Amino acid sequence: MPFPTHIVATGGFVEDGQGNILLVKTRDGGWVYPGGQVEVGENLIDGLIREIKEESGIDTTVSYLIGVYSNTGIFIKWYDGVTDVPWV
Repeated sequence: MPFPTHIVATGGFVEDGQGNILLVKTRDGGWVYPGGQVEVGENLIDGLIREIKEESGIDTTVSYLIGVYSNTGIFIKWYDGVTDVPWV
């Protein structure tokens, strides 16, 4: 299958009953809200729920959609050093 010409990503703020916000630790030691790439054919909301579960182990529901982001112009080299792939 060819690489997509653009990549759509989602991210979300997860709040508990006490108003605490979930952050996940990045590989380089930083902290971000959970999210990531939506899979081909996947609903945006379902993609966000999946990403939150993958990154935190928490099952959640989505109350509001506050943004959609897509990268259509930046490419990087794939691991083979030859193939151009979109970068998120």
